[in-house]
Amino acid sequence: MMKSPVFNVPTRDLKIILLCLLFVTSLSWLSCSKGSAPAKNTEKPDETILIITDGASCKLINKSGRSDVSLGFPRDQNRQKTSGTVNVAVIFVDFSDAAAVQSPEAVFALMSPNSEDFISSASFGKLHVVFKPLFKWFRMSKPSGNYGWDRLTFELHQAYIQEAVNLADAEYNFSQADEILIMSNPDGGALQQGPTFMGMPGNGINADGQTISNAVTSGRDLLFFRGFWFPHEFGHSMGLSDLYSFTGPLHGYVGGFSIMGNVLGFAPNYTAWEKWLLGWFSDSQITCARGKGSGSLQLSPLVQQNGMKLLVLPINESSAVIVEDRRATGYDSGLNKEGPVVYLINTKTLTGAGVLKVLPVNPDEQSKPDAPLSIGQSVTYSNITVKCTATGSGGSTVEYERK
Repeated sequence: MMKSPVFNVPTRDLKIILLCLLFVTSLSWLSCSKGSAPAKNTEKPDETILIITDGASCKLINKSGRSDVSLGFPRDQNRQKTSGTVNVAVIFVDFSDAAAVQSPEAVFALMSPNSEDFISSASFGKLHVVFKPLFKWFRMSKPSGNYGWDRLTFELHQAYIQEAVNLADAEYNFSQADEILIMSNPDGGALQQGPTFMGMPGNGINADGQTISNAVTSGRDLLFFRGFWFPHEFGHSMGLSDLYSFTGPLHGYVGGFSIMGNVLGFAPNYTAWEKWLLGWFSDSQITCARGKGSGSLQLSPLVQQNGMKLLVLPINESSAVIVEDRRATGYDSGLNKEGPVVYLINTKTLTGAGVLKVLPVNPDEQSKPDAPLSIGQSVTYSNITVKCTATGSGGSTVEYERK
């Protein structure tokens, strides 16, 4: 059984660093490309009766207006692959006003091997991140405050990464790299947070004859988030949205659920919907229930690879009520209450604006430890009611009804 690392972070410092993450962690670094939408079914389903299918008919279309990060289908083809091996070139940089005081090996150890372990576990071994570090500090040409981190744009971010790659190019072969990670000195300088770069073919990072579309850059928040920082940013490389709020109460949407919400939350495992979108769950592990009527479904725990993982109750082509089962094991061992968790998903919503919300919606509750339903508890949204009728180590049984 895997146990998540525990970090003792001072409350004041954690609030500061979370606000830094809020500012930049998933800015739109590109003019969004238009992904090809799945073919529409021209036949309108009969909404007067209950129709149960697998997940293939419940893949909510991305309606957010952004193709780089979204929880809608299809996933942007320019984002990182989600199975097999991803080779990540790792380059270390410091600055004249923030010279490194730790060895690159020590800085690298802040996140590795915990980062790779998290991704391998979350994907059930389907995806392996392999870091390829060059353990040498390269001095950037300008002081850290001259890279525009407080008002970072796609172009500024691209230029920063490209400079670091150019500095290392004579000593590093990037020809086999799928992604680039630029690790800056975490002990000083103006780079407070570590955002993700999301480019496109022809508009990315040029290295050894190829254009690399996905890159991540670290900042001083690495000292706090450590091994959980990269899985969050790499989530963006794979096309996932931020689930915390850019404008309101920081964790008012999903509380401690999903590393794409609260990086140091009590249940940081990616949600079942995110895992389905990434291809780690199959359509056959998703139950789609359309139309009026009632039914019952047994869900197996999110942490297990097999079994039924998600109940999807569509409201329209871009929103649905969804249900998964959470257990206090592995990286979710911080859960104080286990059982089915009910969410609202809306793929019209932009990253950081509430694309996923734990039900019942209560933005003032920023932890949501009581979100898993106990036996007899229910949640109602948009004439859809989900009730827990059984729960235990093997999963939960829920009854659902649409009036």
